[in-house]
Amino acid sequence: MATSEIRTKSPAPAAFTITFSPAGVPLANGSARQSTLLTNTSPGYPAALIHARIKSGGVAPTVGSVFEIYLLRSDGTIADDGAGASDAAITIENAPLLGTIVVTATTTKNFYGVFDTSPLGPLGTSWGIAVKNSTGQSISATEGDHAVRYTYYVPESQ
Repeated sequence: MATSEIRTKSPAPAAFTITFSPAGVPLANGSARQSTLLTNTSPGYPAALIHARIKSGGVAPTVGSVFEIYLLRSDGTIADDGAGASDAAITIENAPLLGTIVVTATTTKNFYGVFDTSPLGPLGTSWGIAVKNSTGQSISATEGDHAVRYTYYVPESQ
């Protein structure tokens, strides 16, 4: 009798469209930015891993403060915190928190985090993320210093 396994199928990683320094102005302390919302293709992936790299600016952030990563979902009519379809500033009020990246008081340092969306339920038909800077200082003004990527995953019978 052949045995079967359930393995995780992961399509290729992709980058979110999110601007951390619009018009050369870096994301300030207390500000948040949303990614462009993604269409979760049919039949839709239930979850994703989010990989984030955010670089501190020329002034040291407050030790122990955080970058907050939020999940945004939309059904096409209603969206978490009124998220729009495009990369833009956003005010976070009720979006579910995926997690935080705790920082040290180090200038121009890359900080990393990996977040799993599955504990927050299905992604739905349209989704994205928001990043809020709660570090006490602005981040690096160089857009290429920051990256946020995602990888869908789904259990698959083998």
